[in-house]
Amino acid sequence: MNERIPCCPKCGHSRYVKWDPATNSFVCVVHGIVLEDTIIDSGPEWRTFDAEDVNRRSRVGAPITERVHDRGITTFIRASIRDQRGRKLAVIQAKLRRSGNEKLIKLLSELNSIAARLGFKQQVVENAAKLLRDVSKSKIFRKSNLYEYIAASLVIAAKLNRTPITITEVADKLGISRERVWAAYRELIASLRVKLATHNPQLYVPKIASKLGLSQPVETLANKIVYMLIRTGIAQGKPPQAVAAAAVYLASILLDEKKNQSQVAKVIGMTDATIRNRYRDVVDNFYIEVKL
Repeated sequence: MNERIPCCPKCGHSRYVKWDPATNSFVCVVHGIVLEDTIIDSGPEWRTFDAEDVNRRSRVGAPITERVHDRGITTFIRASIRDQRGRKLAVIQAKLRRSGNEKLIKLLSELNSIAARLGFKQQVVENAAKLLRDVSKSKIFRKSNLYEYIAASLVIAAKLNRTPITITEVADKLGISRERVWAAYRELIASLRVKLATHNPQLYVPKIASKLGLSQPVETLANKIVYMLIRTGIAQGKPPQAVAAAAVYLASILLDEKKNQSQVAKVIGMTDATIRNRYRDVVDNFYIEVKL
């Protein structure tokens, strides 16, 4: 190892010569002389003086995304004020980017706006954009039904990402017809042949309990009731949000924080009869003992 260490020209030996990993070279710690400099500059060949220069000159762009019509891989021409030819090329390029993509641009623009307003996660929006892109060339989209299909795509994408949300919630937040969103939802499912796994009803319990202002013990008991319904097969084939709502309703009664069926039904956007039927599934199949 010592044979490979160079000698300092001033010291005449290699006793004080050390390897400096920061500069990738041998340095004499006594005299500060750099020996056998092997630094390779792996940086860019251009210099920058502010953050704008860094962003403008960088050759590494954002990752590919489905939320932009060109997936974010288009090269932009930025011409200076005096560069007339460059400005003309920039205008032509902008027209070419939009040519034939007007419908998709409008669709994805509205999707991003709605998703940001409703607070959806990025991955859910990416999946919704992919769904809309797959059916964008069909004739089902019109100006009058654009929002219904965007809402339906977000609900489908949320289910694919195991993020429970109902059509009723999305429709009410956007102020559009639930029936029309349901129709768009069914048409997208049929067109895309998407297979949606049934959600575990326990995923809906925290949201329902939170909206009703119930305590943590009620939520815990509701989860236990849902678990029993799943384990015995009673919950099979039933709407998961309805099963969860019935469990929360029963737990609120047992722990003396009672909410009526109308309040619970309003939270999940279903009727009182739905809550009543799922509630009967519990009380008719289980023996519940309350210790006072």
